[in-house]
Amino acid sequence: MVANKPTIKDVARQAGVSIATVSRVMAKKANTYTPQTAQRVWDAAAKLGYQKNSAAAELATRSSDKIAVIVSNPPTNFSTGILDGMQQTALAHNHHIIILYAGNHSPQLLHQAIKDATAGPRAGILLIGSQIDPQSLKMLQDSQLPVRLVSNYSYELPLQFISSDNTELAAQSVEYLIKKGHRRIGLFGIDHSHTGLQRRAGYQKAMYEHHLPIEQDWIQYGNYSYEAGQTIMQYWADLKLSAVVAASDLVAMGIMRQAAQMGIKIPQDLSIVSIDGTFLCEVTDPQLTSVTQDFYQIGVNSVLDLLGNAPSELVPFKLVERGSVAEQPK
Repeated sequence: MVANKPTIKDVARQAGVSIATVSRVMAKKANTYTPQTAQRVWDAAAKLGYQKNSAAAELATRSSDKIAVIVSNPPTNFSTGILDGMQQTALAHNHHIIILYAGNHSPQLLHQAIKDATAGPRAGILLIGSQIDPQSLKMLQDSQLPVRLVSNYSYELPLQFISSDNTELAAQSVEYLIKKGHRRIGLFGIDHSHTGLQRRAGYQKAMYEHHLPIEQDWIQYGNYSYEAGQTIMQYWADLKLSAVVAASDLVAMGIMRQAAQMGIKIPQDLSIVSIDGTFLCEVTDPQLTSVTQDFYQIGVNSVLDLLGNAPSELVPFKLVERGSVAEQPK
């Protein structure tokens, strides 16, 4: 009996990379993989006795300079910087971005976007803010394409990611307010997604470490939108909070707008730290103190990590002091 000849799929499995990565290495597409990855592929091919099929390789690599980007996010403005970083980096590496919109956490639209993204040869798929359900995960894994979650992650999913550390974003926001003397601190506008749960965990961690109580109503849920901030702020008088962490810049702006209508002064009556730190923080009055994510760098790294088959990555952030936090008298 003649043994079956090894295939490109066998090489990918042996090297621990995707089929698309093997194709790029064997086609010698510059700047799309690391030297270490290339060595693993060639070592795997030699071990298996793989012989490149030129016709099959041409088919596999055709149009593989295209990266599919699926945008599925709540009504916030964070994705603009990410897309800018992706676009500039892709062009610098002779790749092109195809953008597919999948709505606000709509499983049906996400499934269709993944189907469209995998309809032809691709260098890989980047998913901005997407919540991955079991069907989406199966579709992505069946495609055998490199995949990265962007500005979103779950350690429960077998997918690589590039994001800020959501738990630490919230924890450092609370830590800053505690240093300013605040004790009754709320968290406004998170949702029940992985991101929302991670930020809730960071908020709770900081409060518990400082032996501060957390009342159930101090955590108010929303969808990261301006309207959510307005709606939640209507209950502020009952909560008796001196400070809040806003789950997004738009939530913070909604809080400020509603506060103005209620005659509440920022930061004299209520201090705010906003998570995101986009340009919106500089157009409010007072300007918003924020934990600022480097969305552009997240976009840059997502493309580089995808093409280089790099591991998951948490991109650093920083706290930027502006005018929306007052120090509490001791």
